[in-house]
Amino acid sequence: MHNFLSKLAATLLILILLPSAGVHASGKMEVRLGEKVTLQGQDIQPGSSYKWVAKLGKEIVATQTNAIFNYAFNEQGEYEVNLTVTDRLGDTRSTSVAILAGSRYSRPGEVVQTGGSTLAVFYSTLPAADTDGRVHLLGEGRLIFDIEPTREDILEYRIDQNIFEDSDGNGVANDDIDNSGDDSYLLGGVWEAQYKITDRAVAEITEVASNGEKAKAQVELVFDSESVGTGAPKAVLDVMPYPDEVDKKVYLYGDEAVVSFYSRKTQGDISEYRIDRNIFEDSNGDGNPSNDIDNLNDVSFKNGDAWKTTYPKSDGQIIAQLIAVGRDGTGSRIQRELRFSDAPPPSTTETPGVRVPIALTADKPFVQTGDPITFTVVGLKKALDKYTFIWDFNGDGTPDQEVEGNNTAIQIYDTAEVYMVKVTVTDDEGKTADFTLETFVRDAVSTAADFEYTVDSNKVTFQNLSTVSANLANPSLSYQWSFGDTDEAGLTKQKDQVGLENPEYSYKNAGTYIVTLTVTDSADATSTHTEEIQIDKGATPEIPFTDVKETQETPAGTSSWIMKTFKIVLYLVLIVVALLFLILGGLMTFLKVQHPDLTFEELVDELKIKILAMMGIHDMITPVQPHTESKPTPEKSPAASDELDIETPIEPKRSPSFEEKDVIEGESEEGPMPDWMKEAAAPQEKAKEKATEAPKPSAPSPAPKPSIPTSAPKPETPKPDVPLDKQDGPKPDWLK
Repeated sequence: MHNFLSKLAATLLILILLPSAGVHASGKMEVRLGEKVTLQGQDIQPGSSYKWVAKLGKEIVATQTNAIFNYAFNEQGEYEVNLTVTDRLGDTRSTSVAILAGSRYSRPGEVVQTGGSTLAVFYSTLPAADTDGRVHLLGEGRLIFDIEPTREDILEYRIDQNIFEDSDGNGVANDDIDNSGDDSYLLGGVWEAQYKITDRAVAEITEVASNGEKAKAQVELVFDSESVGTGAPKAVLDVMPYPDEVDKKVYLYGDEAVVSFYSRKTQGDISEYRIDRNIFEDSNGDGNPSNDIDNLNDVSFKNGDAWKTTYPKSDGQIIAQLIAVGRDGTGSRIQRELRFSDAPPPSTTETPGVRVPIALTADKPFVQTGDPITFTVVGLKKALDKYTFIWDFNGDGTPDQEVEGNNTAIQIYDTAEVYMVKVTVTDDEGKTADFTLETFVRDAVSTAADFEYTVDSNKVTFQNLSTVSANLANPSLSYQWSFGDTDEAGLTKQKDQVGLENPEYSYKNAGTYIVTLTVTDSADATSTHTEEIQIDKGATPEIPFTDVKETQETPAGTSSWIMKTFKIVLYLVLIVVALLFLILGGLMTFLKVQHPDLTFEELVDELKIKILAMMGIHDMITPVQPHTESKPTPEKSPAASDELDIETPIEPKRSPSFEEKDVIEGESEEGPMPDWMKEAAAPQEKAKEKATEAPKPSAPSPAPKPSIPTSAPKPETPKPDVPLDKQDGPKPDWLK
């Protein structure tokens, strides 16, 4: 069933590109090692180009340019396959899918080791693994690791507490180093991890030696339901380091030792898990050493979780004790004896109680066709001459080699494939065990140039995807780019990009360019890769240099918009000015027709008075006197005098060229007579009928116009009640 599901997943068409909306599809699939994966982009416009890139972490393992991606993943890990599609217009769309090749752990509790014939991981946990090889946790809680250093040249002891969770947030779940901030990362020893309930959890321990060798061990965690106990308590206390199988004592070494206790397996309805780290020490200072509760301030006091403490070296007897207190007031007690030993610590393979992994390892994580690979069985407790080894290098069930007293074997594969290597180990007592290891055989890889690119207007960013031969000790490459640009100025300006691994190049003109990358490896082998690049937009033209000290940057398009607006405003202003001239000319012509005896200056003054009157401005207006050079005015005629007596009522007469609202007000109580009233002094029959009852006095003889200060108060002037004809207009203020 698993094989069927894997093959079905391997052929799923899960990459979908929607060019119109630019939707990116993504997903994750699991396949068995060596099975061919087929991926295809759907709903892609005809004539588009394809770029497939498969990566394992940061390493590029395959690139393809076909519409369909076919590849067999022979190395275990989580891959990212990215598809970039470029249509005929140069628009690009990208999507990716994660592919999990192989199982994340081979078998529960089994050790998976690579890169070293003598390097192996030895560890123990609390809670300890059960007979099924799994660690069972009762609900969420702590798991304590104890890693045994086996070689002095080990640089790192990495612990990833769950390879299915990305704790460092870098997008890859199985590369975390969760103990990097603890001494155990560099020295090994005890490290504590906190777990929450999850569907799937596998812890991985990786040792890294100074020569680059690595060894890994994985253990599966199972979260069992934490049921509420019933009945009287029955204490159960697990200890790490594990007790000796013979005398049941816990042996400690060195000047101090870390010991961990786990009491959650205690049976019954428990309210307290009281741990006294040594019943011979009075840690609370009350004079009674047997009543101490050393885990009182830890969660283990209430739930029995793992709790660790450090013991200094002592020659005396050490007895640790657990008292489980039931809710009904009853209790149960269990004790463990701990003893420091002056003897050197036994080797890991001889330590009683430690789950020693016997495993099949290889000196390479993968091998190329034609290259040798060495297999080794590690973790054996007896001398090698006590064992017989039967090897099956291709997993077909037929033995290929049988040897005695030699736990190593060398094999050369001619065909790229995933092989299940099996070794059957038999000791001198007739006990037999089988060990297997998946071996990845790949075709020989030579140095190959490759790259991908992205276009932004006229700027192109290149990403190197070249691979280097795996047989070279020095995997470095040198790069030589040819951008296909014939513009010498552009090449000179960007010559620093030619030798970079991931250059950026800007083209001055639109067009099609042939870009070539040539790589050279440390063995002087070269490889070339060429791509055709379409540039749709040229560079923005450079602004000619002008002798200006300061230049203010203007956003693109702003200058032309300002010029257009300026021209429109200028045209409108010219039109308005022309219209004003036409209107003024018409008015002047009209006034000249009405008053042919006025000069041009008088007409202008008349027009000013008229405009100011329309605007309601009176105090600054001086009425205009007609030009009388050729017609002298009689001395005593009111119409001919230069000014009017303020006490002389004058019957105004409407000039046909003004409306009622156009009546002008004088700036003082006395002033010259306006034009439209010059004829009002002539005797008329209609004016006599409308005259007031008061007799009209005769006009006084002409006298010089008095000078009246503008700040002087206006004298009280009698206001004769003179009825006005509507057609004559209202009386000016300065005549009232």
